[in-house]
Amino acid sequence: MAFLNPAAFYLLGIIPVLIALHFLKLRRQRYVVPSMMLWRASAEDQKANVPFQRLRNILLPIIQCLLLLLIITGVARPALRIPGIIQGKIIYIVDNSASMLSRELGETRLVHAKNEVLNHIDQVSADGGMMVMVTHAPSSYIQQIFTTDKEKLRTAVDSIQPTHKGGGLTSVIDNALRYVDTPQDQIYYITDSPENIPVTSVPITIITVGDEAKNIGIVKFRAERIAAQYHVFAAIQNWTDTEQVVATQLELEGGISIDKKITSIPSGKVENVLFNINAEERLDGVAISLHLVDVEDDFEIDNRTWTILNAKNQYRILLVSNRNLSFLDLLLESYGEHVEIQKVSTDEYHGTGDADIVIFDREIYKEQGQFNINPSQGVVYINWQDELPFLKDSSVEVINTPVRVIKENITHPIMQDVSLMNIQIKESVRRKLPLWGVPLVETEKGSIVWIGENVGNQYLVFEFDAFNPEFSPLSTTIPDGPLLIYQCLAWLESGTLPVRSIDRQTDNTGQYFQTGEQLHFELSGEDTSTFRVQKPDGTLVELGSDVFTDTDQIGVYSILDEDLIFERFAVNLLDPNESTLPYFSTESPEIGKETESLQPITQQVWQWVVLFAVGLLICEWWFYHRQ
Repeated sequence: MAFLNPAAFYLLGIIPVLIALHFLKLRRQRYVVPSMMLWRASAEDQKANVPFQRLRNILLPIIQCLLLLLIITGVARPALRIPGIIQGKIIYIVDNSASMLSRELGETRLVHAKNEVLNHIDQVSADGGMMVMVTHAPSSYIQQIFTTDKEKLRTAVDSIQPTHKGGGLTSVIDNALRYVDTPQDQIYYITDSPENIPVTSVPITIITVGDEAKNIGIVKFRAERIAAQYHVFAAIQNWTDTEQVVATQLELEGGISIDKKITSIPSGKVENVLFNINAEERLDGVAISLHLVDVEDDFEIDNRTWTILNAKNQYRILLVSNRNLSFLDLLLESYGEHVEIQKVSTDEYHGTGDADIVIFDREIYKEQGQFNINPSQGVVYINWQDELPFLKDSSVEVINTPVRVIKENITHPIMQDVSLMNIQIKESVRRKLPLWGVPLVETEKGSIVWIGENVGNQYLVFEFDAFNPEFSPLSTTIPDGPLLIYQCLAWLESGTLPVRSIDRQTDNTGQYFQTGEQLHFELSGEDTSTFRVQKPDGTLVELGSDVFTDTDQIGVYSILDEDLIFERFAVNLLDPNESTLPYFSTESPEIGKETESLQPITQQVWQWVVLFAVGLLICEWWFYHRQ
């Protein structure tokens, strides 16, 4: 119930005046008489014909006050708010990413988002039904299929679980669009970050939640073994508006403290911390954690990271070349002490053997014929001016005129911190890339560096003579040239690990990943039905295949073969976009146009109040004026 003219209730001040007038009405005087015997019969007869005589004096002011109250209520124009009704369907998409776990006013942003959806469900009805979806889920995004049962919708909203994943909006939007088939259908997106909303043909109305939040978090983390030491590196960012003094604690599993450092971080800046641990044999396979100590912020998910201290296995590289590539030889040798390099000429090559990476320099002689590449191997082709063995019937053109780099794939980990823009290549090859090929460096004539994964193998192709200074300046471009090769080797090496990322979203080659990554387990052809994954909260997930997608929690995961630990890996947030905790002090921008029919309808009911008042007035007149 609402009142369109609440100022009318000021008239309630008339009621005390009415009551005062009742008590101030004229009173008859008393006279003492010798006897009432002559009037008694007349008085008794009058009382018998007037019922409720005792209530007569008090009932009249009550009816008058009630009548005045009804008149004032009618002037206030009471109205009822009933749900708006549309002819189409409504889809609610609730953001349950990591940033929605930021706590504000004692509750998380996800709780505030749920309340927004519940309020909206109470205010709106749709003939085609309503559906509830989430941005992150192990399998289906759908929490509740289309229904008009609001109790089911409320239950679905209440059952939305938080995750530690970040990003990933495009997939759920694409999924939601499959269910939109009329212009009346609406999509509501409830989030704390209304940025980067994909442009669609369907209106998307944004409902923002979240207040100002302060946060300090770990945005980068990795551990590497170099010689007799583990080097643990972390980058910590301060999103508050003041300088913060932060203590970072490095611990072994079981809470055994190793080292502690104090760092001062200016507002909006990133500071690096580095720990060194002696690479004792007993630490191989041990989990370590780095966490921020006694940090007062609104977001705890990015205050802790984990990794497994795995010793690097021997990494075998086979170089097939007839040339003396001193620059490439030097890079391969300096990549790490765990690298074993074997070099053969093209006429000595008879197969890849047990090499993890095979590098082919120019074409192998035709008489070599077909050659086998073992599954899960990395293969590098340098200046291959003919059809690639794994890529048949592709057009190949040799470009003898100089070309210049005009575009780089800066989103790929291989190209992080690398810039080859505007370097000139004197001779290159133009090739039609397969569908699974990903270009890294492009010129006006096509891609000159590209990668891909097909049939279990990883491929890296240089469409030019990368290590000959006469044809390209890559070997003399410092530090971008060496850094590019190192990161290519790291990307290829990650494909040989027992647990690796399918999407290669990070440049980490250790057994630790980001939340939301899809992981491939190298189970050596074993029956996956006996394998389970134990998540950080102790939940057991049946594996069923060698691909694992349920990385929705931060912490250490264990792959179990029955009850024995087969392998362990760590998953961390490490997502500055999630840790930023955006705040929008004004109404968020709206994507699309909100339909007016979705607004709750206000139906006035003051006419019924006035009608009741008139009926009460008639009853009062009949009761007191009847014969």
